Amino acid sequence: MMGFARGRSAAPQVSMDPSQRVVIDLPDDASAAVLGAPGTGKTTTLIEVVADRVLARGWGADAVLALTTSRATATRLRDAIALRLGVPTTGPMARSVNSLAFEIVRDAARTAGALPPRLVSGAEQDVELASLIEGHLEEGSGPRWPEHLGPEVRRLRTFRTELRELMTRATEYDVDVAQLRRLGGAHGHPEWVAAAELIEEYTQVLSYRSETRFDQAELTRYAVAAVERGELGERASALRLVVVDDLQEATETTLALLRSLAARGIAVIAFGDPDVAANAFRGGEPDALGRLATVLALPDLTTLTLSTSHRQGAALRAFTSSVTARIGTAAAGRQRAAIGAGADAAVPVALVQAPSPAREWSTVARALREAHLHRGVPWSQMVVVVRSGAQLAPVVRALAMAEVPARTTAAGTALREDFAARSLLRLVSVGVGREPLTPAVATELLLGPFGGLDALALRRLRIALRAEEVAGGGNRPGDELVAEALAAPGRLASIDHRVARAAERLAETIARLGASDGSIEELLWIAWDRSGLARSWHDQALGAGITAAEANRNLDGIVALFTSAKRFVELRPDKGPSLYLDEVLDAEVPEDTLSPRAFDDAVLVTTPAGTVGLEFDTVVVGGLQDGAWPNLRLRGSLLAPQDLVRIVTGVESTAVDERKQVLGDELRLFALAVSRARTRVILAAVANDDEASSVFLGLAPAGTETLDPTATPLSLRAQVGKLRRMLVAGQRAGEAAASLAALAVESVPGADPDDWHGLRQPSSTGPLFEGEQVPVSPSAIEKLLDSPLDWFLEKIAGSDSGVIANVGTIVHWAMETAPEPTQEALWAAVEQRWSELLFEAPWLAERQRRIAMGFTTALAEYLQDFQREGKTLVGAESRFTLEVDNAKLSGSIDRVEISPTGEVVIVDLKTGTPITTQSTIDEHPQLAAYQLAYTEGILDEPLAGHDGHRQGGAKLLFVKQGIGSKLYREAHQAPLDTDQLEAFRERVRAAASLIAAAEFAGEAELPIYGRGDPSRLRLQRVRAVSSD
Repeated sequence: MMGFARGRSAAPQVSMDPSQRVVIDLPDDASAAVLGAPGTGKTTTLIEVVADRVLARGWGADAVLALTTSRATATRLRDAIALRLGVPTTGPMARSVNSLAFEIVRDAARTAGALPPRLVSGAEQDVELASLIEGHLEEGSGPRWPEHLGPEVRRLRTFRTELRELMTRATEYDVDVAQLRRLGGAHGHPEWVAAAELIEEYTQVLSYRSETRFDQAELTRYAVAAVERGELGERASALRLVVVDDLQEATETTLALLRSLAARGIAVIAFGDPDVAANAFRGGEPDALGRLATVLALPDLTTLTLSTSHRQGAALRAFTSSVTARIGTAAAGRQRAAIGAGADAAVPVALVQAPSPAREWSTVARALREAHLHRGVPWSQMVVVVRSGAQLAPVVRALAMAEVPARTTAAGTALREDFAARSLLRLVSVGVGREPLTPAVATELLLGPFGGLDALALRRLRIALRAEEVAGGGNRPGDELVAEALAAPGRLASIDHRVARAAERLAETIARLGASDGSIEELLWIAWDRSGLARSWHDQALGAGITAAEANRNLDGIVALFTSAKRFVELRPDKGPSLYLDEVLDAEVPEDTLSPRAFDDAVLVTTPAGTVGLEFDTVVVGGLQDGAWPNLRLRGSLLAPQDLVRIVTGVESTAVDERKQVLGDELRLFALAVSRARTRVILAAVANDDEASSVFLGLAPAGTETLDPTATPLSLRAQVGKLRRMLVAGQRAGEAAASLAALAVESVPGADPDDWHGLRQPSSTGPLFEGEQVPVSPSAIEKLLDSPLDWFLEKIAGSDSGVIANVGTIVHWAMETAPEPTQEALWAAVEQRWSELLFEAPWLAERQRRIAMGFTTALAEYLQDFQREGKTLVGAESRFTLEVDNAKLSGSIDRVEISPTGEVVIVDLKTGTPITTQSTIDEHPQLAAYQLAYTEGILDEPLAGHDGHRQGGAKLLFVKQGIGSKLYREAHQAPLDTDQLEAFRERVRAAASLIAAAEFAGEAELPIYGRGDPSRLRLQRVRAVSSD
C-alpha cells in the first residue's frame, strides 16, 4: 500500500542555523539527545534529519521513522514530513509509540499463528473497573481496603484513575501481582495489597474472553519482548534510524521500546525540552533526555543543544526563561541559554485582573478581537490555555458570547459530555430499553435537540395532558402523563397542536428503535435521520455568530459519535448496542477519536497538554487562580503509584520533596503554555474579595501593562449599544445618530430604531386613582415606601407567583384543612393538591417535594406545641378590610390564637427565609395591619365567646428554618400602643398617596440582590431595548 505522495519534487528546504546543521550532519549510525528550548526548531530539525537521510543520503523511506507520544502530534508530523519529502512511501513516516508497538505485536502474533490483539482504551478500562468495584460493594465482597478508602471513595473516578495509574506503573516496571502484594506488606502500603487482589480478579475476568486485549503499557511491554526476541516485523526490521519528538513526554515503557530498538543497532535521535514536560504527573520522565545515554545503554550517545529560539523575540524569550529558571534542571539545563531571534510585539506581555469571571473573559475576548481586527491575526493563530479540561466548555461559551469563534479538541471530552452526542445516545438508550422512560428522562429528551421543545412548550403539553386526565376522572401529575405518552405512540393524537406533534414524532422514533435489531451504528442512524437536525444544523453552521459556532460543535460531536460507533462495530461485530452504550454513557474518561476535527478559523481553547508541538501568534493563559494553577495537591494521594516507582528504582522516599516536585510540574505546564507564543502572552485571572489570583501572575515582567476590564468590547453589537447610549443620554447625539443610520443600512442588528422597544409616549399622564378609594395591601406598604417605581413595575408588568409561592399556598391550605396536627396528616393534605403544581423538570419537583415535607414537619411541631400550651384557635384564613381615610386596607389572616390567659395573637405562616432582625419585625406592616384589625374590632365576632381577651401582638411563623432545637422560628411583634397604631395609619395614608400618583420615583440603577426579580425590574428601566 502506497502512502502519501506529493508529485516527485520535495518542498523547499528551510534555512538551518549552525546548531541545527550539526544535528542534521550526524553520521549514519550516530545516536543523540537533542536539547532545545521552546521555539529553537526541534521539530523542524527532526524533519530535516529525515529529509537528509532520504533525499541526500539515498536511504529508503522505510529506513527512517519518526515517533511521537500521541496520535495527534504524530498526524501533524506525518503530514509535515510527507510535504517535505514529496516522494512515495510504503507507509506513514511518523507514528505514535502505541501505533508502532501495536504493529510489532500484531506481526508477532501472526507469525505465531495467533489472533491479533486489541488495544483497550482508558475509557473501556475505567468502565470495567467501575463495574467490578460496584459489584464488590453491592455484594460486600472483594479486597479488604484500608479504612480511608471506604465505599464512597472507591466509587470515585479519582480512585479509578489512580488505580489505573498504579496498574500502568506496575506494568512499566515489571511488577506482577505477587510482587505488588509483597511490596505493599513490606513498605506499609496496605492499599497495594488490596489493589493486587483487585488486579488479579480483573485479569482473571479478562482471561475468560476470547480476544487478547492489552492496555497501552502492556502493549508496549509485549512489543519490547518481541523486539528482544528478534520479532520486529516487516516495517521495524527495515529501520536504520528512529527520530523521536518531544521525548520529555515519554514514559518508562516508551523508553524501554527505544532501548530495545537501540540494542538491535537502530540509531536513535531524540529531541525535547524537560522544561515543558506536560506528562510528568502521569508517569512521564522529563529527565530522560539528560540521561539518555544511560537509558538507552549507549555510552557513545552524543548530547547536542540548539542555540537559537526562532519563535520568540528577546522579551518573550526572557519571560519564558524566567519561568523555566524556577524548575529543576532534570539532568539537563543547557538548552536554557538559547537566545531569542524572533520579533516581539509592542506589548509582548499583558495582564488581565478582572473583578469577575465574566469580566475576565470579556476582556480576553476584546484583546483577541483587537489582535484579529487591528493586527490581522487569524483566529486560528490564537489560543486560550486553561489548567483543567473542566474549564474548556465554559470558556468556549464565554468567548462565543463575545463574538469570538472558538473551538476545542474533541479528544479532551468524553462523548457523553458532548451535548449533541449525549442527547442522541440517551435517545437510543431509552429506545432499546437500556434505561426506563421515567418522567425525568422524558423531560430531558423533549427539552433536548431530538425533542425540540422549550420549557414553555413542554409546560403546554403537560397542561393539555393534565386537562385530559382530569376530564377522565384521573389525578396523575403531568410529568407521568408525558412519560406515558412518549412510551405509547398515538397517545397524543387527540391533541391537535404542533407541540403534541413534535412529541409524537419523538415517541415514534423511540418505538422504531425498540423494534430494530440493528447494530449501534444503525440505531444511531435511525434516530439521527428521523430528527431532521442534519439539515437545520448544517444551515446554521454556514452562518456566523453564536448560533453557527454551536451548530458546528453539535455536528462535530455527532461525527465523533458515529466514528466511535463505527469503530466499535468493526472491532466487535458480535457485541450488541447495549455494551457500547454502557461503555460510552458510563465512561468518565475521554476516549481517543479518529473522527475529523474542526480546523476552521477559530481560537483554540485547550489545556497545556493540547499545545504540545504547536505555536501561535497570541497565547492567553486564563483561569490563573490561587489553588487552581498551580494546583499543589499531591498526586497519587490515594494509592501512591509514585512510591511504587521509587521503591522499584531504589530512590529513597525521604530524599524526595513531593510538594516541590508538584510545583515543578505546574511550572512546566505554565512554561509550556507561555512558550507557545510568537508575539504576545496575556495572563488572565479574577481578583476580588472572594478569589485571589495565582502567584504565577507575579512572574510577569516588572511594569507589565494591565488591560482595562471595563473597556467596551470590540464588536458591532457593543458599538451599537454604545452609540444608542450616547443618543439616549444626549452625548454627541448627532454623531451617534449618523453612525447608527450607517450601521442600519448594513443591517447590523439593533441599529435600526424600528427594532427598538420602549420608545412610545405614555398613554396617559393622569393619576392611577382619582376621586375613589385607593386599595392598599399590607404586603405592598414596605415596597411602596422603599421604591414606588418598583411597586408600580411589579404591579403593572406583573410578577409571577412562581412554583415556590404555590407550594406555600398548598401548605397554608394543609394547615387549615388537616384533620389533626401531625406531620402525616399535613403531608397527606399537601399530596391531595400536589398534582396541581407544574414543574419545569422532574428533579425540581422532587426538590420542592423534599422542601415541602420539611415545611409540614416543622408546622406539625408548632401545632403540637400549640396544643400542649393549652392555646385555642379562634379563627383561620379570615379576610378583613379597613378604611383609613381614602385608603382601603385589605388583607388575610392565617390564624387567630388565644392563650389560656386571654392574650390574642395573630399568626402569619411564612415558608420563606426567616426575618431575624427585631427592628424589622417591630416595623413589619403585615403584623401591624393585623393588630390594627384587632383594635378596630374586626375580630370581635370570632372572639365573642372569649370574654376578657386582650391584645397579645402578632407574629410570623417561619417553617423553612428553625432555631435552637425547634424546627420552626417565631418573629413576634409586641402589642402596639395608640401612638404606634397611629404611626402605622400614617404609613397606610402615605402608601395610598403614592399609589394614587401620576408618576413613580425609583433608583435608576438596581443592586443585584434584594429587590425582587432584578431582570424584570431592570428591563422596564431601559428606555430603548431591541430584541436582537
